[in-house]
Amino acid sequence: MEITLRIDGQEKTFVTDFVSARMFRKTLEIGKQLDNGVTDPQDLDKVVDYVVDLFGKQFTRDNFYDGLPANKLVSTVVSMANGIISESNEKLGVDDPNS
Repeated sequence: MEITLRIDGQEKTFVTDFVSARMFRKTLEIGKQLDNGVTDPQDLDKVVDYVVDLFGKQFTRDNFYDGLPANKLVSTVVSMANGIISESNEKLGVDDPNS
């Protein structure tokens, strides 16, 4: 999984190749939060912190907010969460409820 952010005027790509069981659990929590809607700045901070944690804190919350276009924020987080859940379901042989 990777994400590209603009930091100090340059695009920088971050990669994570390991998703722990704890991050899978957090993914389920974030999925519920996204389903209910992000309604205030504190909710949004929790979602962004999830992405920062997912990438092993290779970048900060501020790097994420400042380096990602606003119109890609929600789709980026949803895509990452769906990817983690889909991959886990595939390995377990479970049908993906989102497909």
